[in-house]
Amino acid sequence: MNQLVFIEKGQAVTDSLTVAEVFGKNHKNVLRDIKSQWLKLEEAGELVFIQLNIEPVEYKDEKNRIQPKINLTEDAFTLIAMSYTTPEAMKFKVKFIQEFKRIKEQLQRQFAVPTTFAEALRLAADLQEENERNKPKVEAHDKFISGENYQKVGQVAKVLGIGRNKLFAFLRENKIFMGDNTPYQQFIDRGYFVVKEKPIEMGSQVINKPQTYVTAKGVDYIHKLLDKKIA
Repeated sequence: MNQLVFIEKGQAVTDSLTVAEVFGKNHKNVLRDIKSQWLKLEEAGELVFIQLNIEPVEYKDEKNRIQPKINLTEDAFTLIAMSYTTPEAMKFKVKFIQEFKRIKEQLQRQFAVPTTFAEALRLAADLQEENERNKPKVEAHDKFISGENYQKVGQVAKVLGIGRNKLFAFLRENKIFMGDNTPYQQFIDRGYFVVKEKPIEMGSQVINKPQTYVTAKGVDYIHKLLDKKIA
């Protein structure tokens, strides 16, 4: 939950994939919720609001297929998340609001022109702080990227300095992996993991066993989760 909000085309936005992941929903159901509100906005004549706050875009999934997702400004997110009313969902909404505020403040600093020496020093300090905050992400990718698109969980455990069994246990405890050590669908949809069928010989029979692989994006996600637990 370290990247709830990001900068796209000069404004703070989140997307339907992030909303689905954080609120524990299937991505197609979040898309359905957004499109339902979209239709109501059209019926109300709020076409300008749609144009300014809701943007259909595309992304590539783990199989390199083009898939739809939707970018949402803070106003659009607030509208969509109104129906998510459980106590846990309320906590997530507060986190989103806080993150929107932080990113918007970052944008204001980014485009503000210092008028005094003190303001210039402050801007430099803020940029340095932002770089330090992003450093673990950069280091994780540098460790991982080696010309392959994904690696086995055991290889990732070695790269991140944790035992293979401990990493599997950690992922199960955090409701990322199921009991059979395969990821829940929402994390596959998010592009963190790829699951392939691997033929295994069992006597005279050959059965297909699911084999989980981690993408570069997944390594970054696991790395940040581990850092958060340690902190």
